[in-house]
Amino acid sequence: MAAAGCITAVLPEHTRSSTDRYLAAEEKEAEKYMITTAKDLQAIKMAAHAQIEAESSMAEGIGMKRKAEDSLGPTNSKRAARKGDDDLDVEVDPKVFFGIHYEKFTMIFRNNAIVDYATERVNHTAGQVIKAFLDYGKAKMKSLHENDSPSASPLHIVNCIPSEIITQDDIVLQPDPLEPNKKPSLQEVVRAYIMLLKTDQAGFIKSKDEMGANQFSVNFAKLRETMKRRVFEGILREKYGVATCRIVRILIEKGKLDESQVQKLAMLPPKEAREKLGLLHTKGIVEIQAIPRSADRAPARTFFLWYVPLEKCYQEVLIDAYRVILNLQQRKREELKIRSRLLDKLSRQDVMENMDLLGDADKAELSQMQKVIQRLETSKKRMDDVVMIFRDF
Repeated sequence: MAAAGCITAVLPEHTRSSTDRYLAAEEKEAEKYMITTAKDLQAIKMAAHAQIEAESSMAEGIGMKRKAEDSLGPTNSKRAARKGDDDLDVEVDPKVFFGIHYEKFTMIFRNNAIVDYATERVNHTAGQVIKAFLDYGKAKMKSLHENDSPSASPLHIVNCIPSEIITQDDIVLQPDPLEPNKKPSLQEVVRAYIMLLKTDQAGFIKSKDEMGANQFSVNFAKLRETMKRRVFEGILREKYGVATCRIVRILIEKGKLDESQVQKLAMLPPKEAREKLGLLHTKGIVEIQAIPRSADRAPARTFFLWYVPLEKCYQEVLIDAYRVILNLQQRKREELKIRSRLLDKLSRQDVMENMDLLGDADKAELSQMQKVIQRLETSKKRMDDVVMIFRDF
């Protein structure tokens, strides 16, 4: 687990929060300047951030050391030469304390969520291509706040995915004019999927021209916003209907619009568009920006523009997710409380060894309780995914 980065060494400086360490690093950097300008302040923040990241990366390798060989005979030398440096045995220092590396697990959850999103939006092979990008740069991804993954070429991705995707025929390529019956190679299929994911509106892939020609990476910055909007629009569609969600999507894409523009773009009658805008305004999803044409600010000479405060809406979705998780947890406690007699019977040693001692009514009640608890836990897991998308990713 230590070699995989799932646990990390706990150092004395970790007794302070990351915010306190960041502020201390800022103060230390600020001592180098007599008079700080705006450019100097930006340089101080960047240096403090780089120092905190360096300390975090150094902590990943603390507490692990390579096992020493007993002898350097010819057999051991050949074996060491045959094995790479990365394959050498590593042992953990028993004097070092370790803790769970939560950011590492969150990165794993984020990568899995992106792969599932690509599979749902495009197809299974597209998800495998995204997974190959993330697996290729897994060792170089150190922080959740990175805007993109480590760059890779189509040839690197070809070496990371199974060759069976050629036989799936889930993408149609332009045939070769000279050999129309020739099937495309694995590299051509991978390149076609990369181009498809790059041009998709979700923004899965981006070009990394600064890293050299033919280099691509997963666009984390774009996917953060895309996945948030996907969940947000799904909630609106479920609670208020498709037409209301269409109005919100138009306002997000176009910016600030007046009522007539919203009604025209949403293709709704004026009365229905006005009612839906009023409902959204009551719920705090849309707001109004008043732009007067004269100094007296008379309503007759004022433009009223509708817009969506996205960050505020995302924060409200996150608060609602916390509230739903709390309600689910309270419901679970209540379900267990009303079945306290059954739980006491299940905790008996004889019943634990032989479940046949339960009567038919108790078995039916146990089956019902298990179904209810499973549904509650499934709902909590879904809300946990929403919380990670809006807070951690």
